[in-house]
Order: sequence, then structure tokens, then C-alpha cells
Amino acid sequence: MSQQVHLELLLGRPVLSREGRLVGRIEEVRAGEDREITEFLIGEGALLERLSAIGLFGWKKKGYRVRWDQIDWSDMEKPRLTCAVRDLRRL
Repeated sequence: MSQQVHLELLLGRPVLSREGRLVGRIEEVRAGEDREITEFLIGEGALLERLSAIGLFGWKKKGYRVRWDQIDWSDMEKPRLTCAVRDLRRL
């Protein structure tokens, strides 16, 4: 199934855990060779990575790599993880 999504509307959107807690905001979207989304980067560390500032001043903020299928998109306004936070890959 194919779905069109305006990525600019997803940037900055908060992602909630299954329990409803804020995990982080979508800061970066990664795509593969076929232009299909492979992962989202969320959290403070993702923002620093997007700004190429991840290593500046010794900042180490948390962030996660989240696959498309690890997010429940049924409510695009409030995307929610389908897995536990501990199952996500850290930045």
C-alpha cells in the first residue's frame, strides 16, 4: 500500500510512547535508494545531527532512529510508537 505524506508537515511533530509520554520530535527523515522512507530521527540528538552540531562542545543529547513501521500513523497529529522505547536504536 502506498501513501502520500507531506514530510514538511511531519518535521517537529512530537512522537509519543505507547504510554503517551513524549519520546521526542521528528527532526530528520531518511530515505533509501527507492525514495522510500527508511527511518525517522527523533529527539534532541537528531536535531543536533540535522544541524551538523552533534559533536560540538561535547553535547551529547539523546535521540533515536525509528523505522516507519515502529510508529502508529492512524492519527497523524499524534504519532505513537508501536514498540517500547528500549527497542529503538539510539543515535
